[in-house]
Amino acid sequence: MESSIWQCARRRSSGRLPREYSKPSGSCFSVVGRVKEKITKRRVPVMKSSLKPALMLLSLVAGFLPVCGPLLSQDAAPAQKEEAGPVFKAEKYKEAFDKGKEEFAAGDYKGAGKSFKKALSGGKEKADKALVNKWVLGCRGAPTLKKLQLMQKRNLWNEAYDQLVNIALPRYGETPLKTQLYRLYADLDGALFQRLENFNFANKSLFSAKYGKSFVNDPRYFCPVGTQCLRWENTTDGKPGMLKLVNVPKDWSQFHSVEFWMALQVAATPEVVLMSSGTAKKKAGVARAVVPAGQALRTFLMGKVPLKRTKAWQLVRISMASFKSQGGGTLEAVTDFRLQVPGGKDFNFLIDEIRLRRKNPKPAAGGARKR
Repeated sequence: MESSIWQCARRRSSGRLPREYSKPSGSCFSVVGRVKEKITKRRVPVMKSSLKPALMLLSLVAGFLPVCGPLLSQDAAPAQKEEAGPVFKAEKYKEAFDKGKEEFAAGDYKGAGKSFKKALSGGKEKADKALVNKWVLGCRGAPTLKKLQLMQKRNLWNEAYDQLVNIALPRYGETPLKTQLYRLYADLDGALFQRLENFNFANKSLFSAKYGKSFVNDPRYFCPVGTQCLRWENTTDGKPGMLKLVNVPKDWSQFHSVEFWMALQVAATPEVVLMSSGTAKKKAGVARAVVPAGQALRTFLMGKVPLKRTKAWQLVRISMASFKSQGGGTLEAVTDFRLQVPGGKDFNFLIDEIRLRRKNPKPAAGGARKR
């Protein structure tokens, strides 16, 4: 019994509780509850022999309960150490560091930078100096953050987003500017993008192994902005491959581009096709498509997928202006989105985060833009 209780304590503290201990009826905690209930109901002033095993069990449990505390506190120790500030060789360096934090909070990044540099030389260990250096780097990144916030106010959302993702976050994302940068990222990401599919839900009826599709939940294969992704590869029968999304907006003319992440495990060049139910206005001198009798007119738009020959993840962006209409298809009447690979070709793609990127909002009427 003692070894079972210890095993129960250790597995509960690690979060890996086996099935036999997960049910209340079979756990050591429920045994204690039943024994207490039994003692409460039996108001007998004299201890009987039948209660001795129960009390022995209670004493074992009492010895086991303190075990959980140290085990849980071990998990919390790294977080507490990380939250602790840097240690300094002398009080004057700590005072400079505290002053820098106050200046940083007040928005005086220039003054804070000077204070942190004074404190930097007084760090006791290498790790302490590294913590101070994050604050120094945060002061350097403050002008970049202000610039991006100003671009957001001027409705330059796409430009601000690209600079944020490609420059600001890689450089300053682990500094004290982290909270403000990711708040800006959340605002821009929510305003700019409409997601079509991120493959987080393993819908095997829509993306089936029969047609070369499977879900990948190994973190080694995750794209930079996603979690679970889709593997799409050729089938053994050599038929053309197609990845199709039907739950899409109808009017794509309001968007700037369609984009997705892709990694080429076995390279091939797919085409992107937007099926359309509408027809464009007839242009002078342009003949309408001739459709054989008994067949429906298929209207669509085609675009090239600009891919680099690399197995690494890459962001693919296709502007709406690059799509070529076939049969009179229009962006105002899209019915589905498709990626297609011709038959007879070997390919193996990882794909994730298919989304539409909106255009920048127009300035408010009568609001002259400041130069």
